[in-house]
Amino acid sequence: MKRLSSSEIKKIVIGITLSDAYIDGKGRLDFYSRYEGYAKHIYDVLSQVSGVKATFKVKHDKRGYTGYRVWTRQHEYLKKIHKYCYHGRKELNRYNISRIDSVSLSHIWMCDGYLEHAKNRKKGTVQNIGWLCLEAYPKEELELLQQHLLSEFGIGSTLTPKPWGFKYRVRIGGENLQKLISVVYPHILPDFSHKTPLFYQNDTRVDWSLPNAEQYITKYTCIEVIVRHPTKVGRT
Repeated sequence: MKRLSSSEIKKIVIGITLSDAYIDGKGRLDFYSRYEGYAKHIYDVLSQVSGVKATFKVKHDKRGYTGYRVWTRQHEYLKKIHKYCYHGRKELNRYNISRIDSVSLSHIWMCDGYLEHAKNRKKGTVQNIGWLCLEAYPKEELELLQQHLLSEFGIGSTLTPKPWGFKYRVRIGGENLQKLISVVYPHILPDFSHKTPLFYQNDTRVDWSLPNAEQYITKYTCIEVIVRHPTKVGRT
């Protein structure tokens, strides 16, 4: 892994902290992923922070699942990140949201993003829907995130009610989803390639001017293949 600047490291750490990682008040970080490559990547990033002692371990769940855990000893650097992101519980606030750039957003997408390819029975087309599964944050904090996504990246979104957590999930669709994928695509790791392909029947709703559009947009003829096996559809 290449040597990262302190700024690059901070962007990644903030991204994972606002999603899947946990940092306690003493500055100890704990991160778990189902993806070995991603967990090793986070281990390598943390190991580049001077004085941080990171540990990587394979974790076997009693239910038969295998995951990968990365944790650190306490460190002042991580204690400062904790201060930015916690106030009793983990929170989204104006300070840490203002630090979300394309790199941070890509890690939030890899950790908590979900790309759905739903069948629109009425139109006989595929509907691409992006979800940020951030129900751990209350509505007013998600609204701050929505404002940032719109002002910083031009990405519009809505909040959809859910029966768990603080009851809301961020939904992104249409041209806004294309913008989101365009922003995060350069930073997506191989483990998460399934979180980038968008499918369209024709060019009517496709913005080919977006960076990397030809890499993540595929035109299709058979809707059933996409809905059942989206990652197996070849590009045309």
